[in-house]
Amino acid sequence: MSQLCVGLIGVGFIADLHYLGYKDNPRVKLHAVCDVDEALLQRRAREWGVEKVYTDYHKLLADPNVDAVEVLTRHHLHAEMASPP
Repeated sequence: MSQLCVGLIGVGFIADLHYLGYKDNPRVKLHAVCDVDEALLQRRAREWGVEKVYTDYHKLLADPNVDAVEVLTRHHLHAEMASPP
């Protein structure tokens, strides 16, 4: 069975809740996380066992292994992050 590889942009408080939806799902793998707070980013990656970390969301979006992305940043940033360059 192939897994859907997901990336999260933003790993603050709300990401804790979203992570729970991926944690025990055999069909989904949390493949990458992105945040501008590098200390928080590294801590989340360790806690969640995530392979890839990015501080630039463009790089996460360019990752060929990412099948789906959740934008978990402040609302006013969503449109820019979800729009093609």
